[in-house]
Amino acid sequence: MKKIKFIILLFLSISSISAEEWKIKSSPNFVLYYEGKWTPDSIMIELEKIFAKMRLNVSMFAPWMTKQKANIYIYANQNNYLKGEFSPPTWSKGLAIYNKKAVVVYDMGNQEKLKATLAHELTHLYFESFFYEKLKSPPQWLNEGLAVYMEDLSYDGEGPWKRALRYTMPEKYIKFDTFFKTTVDQLESSEKISNWYLQSYGIVAYLYRSNKRLAFKNFCDLVREKYDINKNLWDAYRYKKASELEIEWKKWLIQSLHETDNSPLKDSRNFNFKPFKQIEFSTGMKK
Repeated sequence: MKKIKFIILLFLSISSISAEEWKIKSSPNFVLYYEGKWTPDSIMIELEKIFAKMRLNVSMFAPWMTKQKANIYIYANQNNYLKGEFSPPTWSKGLAIYNKKAVVVYDMGNQEKLKATLAHELTHLYFESFFYEKLKSPPQWLNEGLAVYMEDLSYDGEGPWKRALRYTMPEKYIKFDTFFKTTVDQLESSEKISNWYLQSYGIVAYLYRSNKRLAFKNFCDLVREKYDINKNLWDAYRYKKASELEIEWKKWLIQSLHETDNSPLKDSRNFNFKPFKQIEFSTGMKK
């Protein structure tokens, strides 16, 4: 009997040592839960920098973000993340969970990538909450495009997505009439998925440029009410149809992205950045 008790106590002791427990740290706008010996001080500073950009760009969709702290969970590694309490998809780098006002990620061993993932998932948390007010979800291209837009802003200087947009040849993009009906799960190669994310980002960057912020908010209001891309574009931007937006978008790409670049677009074959390796596929925020 004593031997059995000893074995049980030994098992409990080992379990308590091996099991990771959340440590908690707070900042003005976040509550951070983290594992093990990981030191969170620097990422807390970066989180507040990300929040400042979020407040400037997406607070119109989530007024609660200035009144209620978001919860950030950072696992010590990918294995703990996959086996943890949130049950993420195996391919994911992060989750946004609406009912917990939480973002869940893991330490990637690279702070720049961690910042980008946090910015991406926080955008999902804030933006999708706007649609959930009406018990709806945003179109995938709009949801991912805005998340990548904010992810790119998390980098110091020019972000990798903006560079990729500059160097990608126009023929890589899907015709807009088809694009707005296309979702990631319909694409069969990593290159096509990469270009779909890049195109989503590029369209959002155009629709959300500095002199069109109110139009973008109006567009999202209309989309939330009833998604009809041609009607939504006309009501918010006065584009009669998606193909008209496509013409203007491609002009904007040339004027705003290529004319000031020292490396001509024709030399983009030497550009090796692969956005696909930067992203995680989001199937919608957990409720």
